Parts: sequence; structure tokens; C-alpha cells
Amino acid sequence: MNLLVYCSGGFGKEVIDIARRLNKAYLRWDRIAFIDDIRASNCEQEPAHYGLPVFQLETACDHFADYETEAVIANGEPSVRSALLEKLDAVNVRLATLIDPSAVVSETALIGDGGIVFPGCFISSMAKLGRNVAIVAGSMVGHDTIIGDNCVISGHVNIGGGCIIGGDSYVGMGSQIKQKTSIGRGAVVGMGSVVFADIPEEVIALGNPCRPMRPNTGKRIFA
Repeated sequence: MNLLVYCSGGFGKEVIDIARRLNKAYLRWDRIAFIDDIRASNCEQEPAHYGLPVFQLETACDHFADYETEAVIANGEPSVRSALLEKLDAVNVRLATLIDPSAVVSETALIGDGGIVFPGCFISSMAKLGRNVAIVAGSMVGHDTIIGDNCVISGHVNIGGGCIIGGDSYVGMGSQIKQKTSIGRGAVVGMGSVVFADIPEEVIALGNPCRPMRPNTGKRIFA
């Protein structure tokens, strides 16, 4: 089995670290490589990064065609995660799920394909994570909470029980979300926010108490 990590930036290096820890715990992948269409295309020779080879998606599909291969998306932008997921689906590359050995995940929680659970996270009973969701280091997902596809929950976020986080949303580092609260699809919750009430779809919201500030028209977090 081989693992392809799509995107080779800082997030990608962190995901590689998780994969290496998993391989130390039990050998899961024979080979690990990056997919990065930009980095690979800008190199005259076969590129390497963080000690691993880097391929464009098409080249990787050809290179690993005769091997069982899975991929995970290592990007902190929900809109980019969604777009890259479409590219992987189009070429029938299945998604890997990476859960760091230090994370605590209830046996009744459901982690969708392509999920990444970073070190020190806690996923409580009956929580449900959709496809291609990233839960970054030290975050807590309360019981019965539902997180939609392509979401990114940044580091040290605390999501109370029974919350609903709409797909393609981003919750910034250190945010606190009250139990039974909903965050609409495509919303961005700014770093350090305290969410007491529902947040609409497609807005950027922040503060304590967290409140909508403007529409999320740009669909980018780190631009």
C-alpha cells in the first residue's frame, strides 16, 4: 500500500509526520510521496521535499498505477480541499484516513474517508465527521456533533456536544463553540471566537460573542 499526500506546504509536512508515526506504530504504507502540481511542475529534475518524492497528480497516477494506493489532502483551506477532492474522485484515487496515535476517538464516533485527526485531539461519542475533514492538534469535538465535508477545525478548538458544522467551513484556532450550536455551510469562524448563537451560511464571523462581520465571498482563509 502507498500513500500520496496532496499538497507539500506546512500542513503537508505535519500530515507526513502523522503518517510516519502511524508507520512506526504498525507498518501501513510501503511508500509515501507528495502530490503537488505546482511544486512538481516548477522543477527541472524530479523534485524531492521533506525527504520524499513530489509528483503531479497525473504523473503520480501513472507512477503508482500498478500498486494499491490511497491519498489524503493536506491543505488548510476548505475550498481547496473541496477542489482537490473532486480531482482525486475524478481519477478514482481512494481516500486514506489518518488518526494520530495520540488522539482519542470514541468507538462510536464516525470518521469519514479522508479524515485527518491530529495529535492530542478528542472525538467524543456519536460524533460524525464527513469526508475530507481535518481536526488540527489539541481540538475537542463533543458528543453527537456533526461536521460536514471538507471542514477544517483548527488547533485547540472546543466544540460542545450536539453542534452542527456545515460543510466547507473553517473554525479558527482557539475558538469555543457552545453546545447545540449550528455553523452554516461555508462559514469562517475567526481565531479565538466564542460562539453562543447560530452562525449563518457563507459569512465570516468573529469575536466574543461571535457575530457575522461580512460575506465569505473570497472563500480563502490564508490568502
